[in-house]
Amino acid sequence: MMQSTKELKSFYILWSTQSLSQLGSSMTAFALTLWLYEKTGSALQTALLAICTYVPYILVSIFAGALSDRWNKKKTMLACDSIAALCTVLTFVMIKLDVLEIWHLYALNAFNGLMNTVQQPAGEVAMTMLIPKKHYQKASGMRSLSQSLITILNPILAAALFSFLGIEGVIAVDLGSFLLAFVALGMFVDISDVQIKEKREQSEN
Repeated sequence: MMQSTKELKSFYILWSTQSLSQLGSSMTAFALTLWLYEKTGSALQTALLAICTYVPYILVSIFAGALSDRWNKKKTMLACDSIAALCTVLTFVMIKLDVLEIWHLYALNAFNGLMNTVQQPAGEVAMTMLIPKKHYQKASGMRSLSQSLITILNPILAAALFSFLGIEGVIAVDLGSFLLAFVALGMFVDISDVQIKEKREQSEN
């Protein structure tokens, strides 16, 4: 048990913090749809907000894997997470200044979707590099569990926080989860290109 924990330490850190960050981002996305519907009362405009998030994935996902494969995985994840967090901060500032327009949200959501499209394949490869082959099944189950929990919990938690703290409270939680994931990845997880090369050579053999 102790040996397994030691072997998967870096994976546990990356998996847990990235899952929390994904939950925070999903909560913000859901809360923004609530905020937009509250402001406009338009189901169409609210639906378009969600569409803007997924359009970049549809358009760019074919190339995202190849692009992220060429780049350093850790730097790619840190850069994409930072830019997405900057978009969230910008959204927060515009809300506080009461200058946020609907088209701002569409543009920011589309840009966030683009960052997620590039970051996702880099994150998947990074996690795989951190897992010894004998633990693939266990790690795959944990990743499936976290994705399911994010899907189930994000609307519940987002709606609850939105009701009590408003959109500002949801964004604050999102940024907190981002900082945790950023520090964990930047300081406690080593994903080198040498590791990736060795892993590929092992799989080919």
